[in-house]
Amino acid sequence: MQPSVPKQVLDWLSAEPAYRNAAAQIDTLLRIEAALRKAAPELALSVIAIQGETLIAATRSAAAAAKCRQLEPSLLAAVQEATAKVNRIRFRPQRTSRPAAPVAAPRQPIPERTLAAFAELGAATGAGRRSATSLQRAMARLVKRQRSGRTRPGSPR
Repeated sequence: MQPSVPKQVLDWLSAEPAYRNAAAQIDTLLRIEAALRKAAPELALSVIAIQGETLIAATRSAAAAAKCRQLEPSLLAAVQEATAKVNRIRFRPQRTSRPAAPVAAPRQPIPERTLAAFAELGAATGAGRRSATSLQRAMARLVKRQRSGRTRPGSPR
């Protein structure tokens, strides 16, 4: 019986020193990550890399990274049980994409009867005069804009 192709590939990779080194590095990172999760499961830390004697771990947010820095001595002790290579831990907050802001539903046009009432109220209170209050001027602009079918820049519709 002939060995399957994946077995042949695995045998070939196992013969390569670079692959063996990478596999050993991955095993070490997985052991460290398991030790961190056992020491502080609520932090949900992910191991990114080891640079020299420094372990780089990803956190969910900057606040979680600050909490991790407070717990660094106990986390470091847990990691050193898994491997003696680490003497320091750096915590790096992961950037996540924020959900897009919800799209505002388009506003319904103001009924003509209401616009007529606003226009009548504006005429009665002197909205067209220079002495008109800012509320009167705003009502006059609203009526004009609604009747012409335009909207304010940046508003939906």
